[in-house]
Amino acid sequence: MRAVSVCLILFLVTAHMSVAKILTKCQLLQELKKHNIAKNDLATLVCIAQHESGLHTEALGGPTSNGAHYYGIFQISDRYWCRENGVGGGCNINCADLRDNNLADDIKCALKIKEAQGFRAWASYLKYCTKASLPSC
Repeated sequence: MRAVSVCLILFLVTAHMSVAKILTKCQLLQELKKHNIAKNDLATLVCIAQHESGLHTEALGGPTSNGAHYYGIFQISDRYWCRENGVGGGCNINCADLRDNNLADDIKCALKIKEAQGFRAWASYLKYCTKASLPSC
């Protein structure tokens, strides 16, 4: 009986935990399309996510030499765009919300960054993504 109770408790705890995903380029492309992203931005956003996080929804980078951490599939900086403690930054979001499988807030924030700074805000853009093409899905 004790073993059954322990198993039930473990099941309940793990059932509520978020399981990180590593998406394929095609899965991310479909998600971006669901959010009505401009067609000419699709390939670039997929490329940035691929090179910034390896398409990993729970990615965490840093700290860098300036103490910044980077969150989620687009590796969004806590220095400007989100806050570790509470809600804030340019995207008015808690950084932890960028490390789950709900990409709506990640996409919304990435578009704010693009609007404010262009794709050059991501180091991977100039190195890998200036001539990105859509994956064949």
